[in-house]
Amino acid sequence: MQRYLMFFTALLLAMPAYSEEFPAPFGLTWKMSEKELRSHGFSDASNTGGLKIMQSFSAPKAWSKAEKYYAVTYEGELVKAIAVSKSFTDDVYGSEGKELYNQMKAILTEKYGTPTNSFEVVGNSLYDEPDEFYQCLDYSGCGNYLSIYEFNGGTIGIRLEGERRGQGYLQVGYESPYFSAAKADISSANTESDTEAF
Repeated sequence: MQRYLMFFTALLLAMPAYSEEFPAPFGLTWKMSEKELRSHGFSDASNTGGLKIMQSFSAPKAWSKAEKYYAVTYEGELVKAIAVSKSFTDDVYGSEGKELYNQMKAILTEKYGTPTNSFEVVGNSLYDEPDEFYQCLDYSGCGNYLSIYEFNGGTIGIRLEGERRGQGYLQVGYESPYFSAAKADISSANTESDTEAF
């Protein structure tokens, strides 16, 4: 019996936890506390639906193209991290944005394999001229530059976002498996609360 328990304990210790399986970007660690995030320069930005969003203009391991970082916490612990690039300006054809998008896609594909989904299309509606690239990305249903990687229970995504003519930015987001669990908890709590309201 003792040998079995020792073997079982060794097996449990050998099994990686989510934080080891799913990579945490920018020098952060999944489930790190809000206090730790503040020590790295993050400050409270907003609360939304049970999640807290914190913002910083730096990170322990900075991405050279980033302008700001967002940390999403649930019950005081990090579950999602996002980096937003500096805006591309005077880039009417989206050349600069597409170049950075393709660089990031190549890096993530080398590390995590082929994207689960990729959508790289513009001009489906309204903004269909080559110099309306970012207007199209900003207009619902017109176009998307998005790649999604599902990896070890979490999701990594890169997306080009449009702001206005010739202007946009790239967003890179990591949703840990804890983020999915947090959304499920919040949904369950909302359902219970709604049930009690009637």
